[in-house]
Amino acid sequence: MKSIARLLVLLALAAAPATAQQPAAPGPLRVTAQNRTAAELAARGTPRGDDRVRPGDVVRYRIAFTNPQRTPVRPVLANPIAPGMAFVAGSARSARTDARAEYSIDGGKTFSVQPMETVVVDGRRVQRAAAPEKYTHVRWTVGGFVAPGATVVAEFDTRFGSSSSERGSTAAPAAAPSGR
Repeated sequence: MKSIARLLVLLALAAAPATAQQPAAPGPLRVTAQNRTAAELAARGTPRGDDRVRPGDVVRYRIAFTNPQRTPVRPVLANPIAPGMAFVAGSARSARTDARAEYSIDGGKTFSVQPMETVVVDGRRVQRAAAPEKYTHVRWTVGGFVAPGATVVAEFDTRFGSSSSERGSTAAPAAAPSGR
């Protein structure tokens, strides 16, 4: 049976989004960021004078990957959470039902559906679920194949105004998408 390479796509986000809508990246990978708070205000008839992200605003990141290969691939979409942003619990979703969301609290070294942290309680070290605000990365692993030319879409929300030091780590430095 012919082996199909697994594709790892790393996305880099700006340290703190300055606008409501970032331009899409060229090529098979497109990332957009939309200030959902500003969009909701505008929909209610009270638009802001500018599109800057303010403390407390919710920013939705949307990742769209289109398979440029001539063969099917099983992509993994990984996205660092920018410093100053905090993951909004329950917001990771994908258009594909076979895409599993996982999270990292250690700068993208390890991922889990429910990251655990070790804390000291009454002098004993115990494991507990990490708060979503401590997540440093989100990734989706697609269980099935993505056909040539087909697109996988995933998205998640963050809230602006959270210190990256609260997460215990900062987002990864900018990296170009790579295939594997």
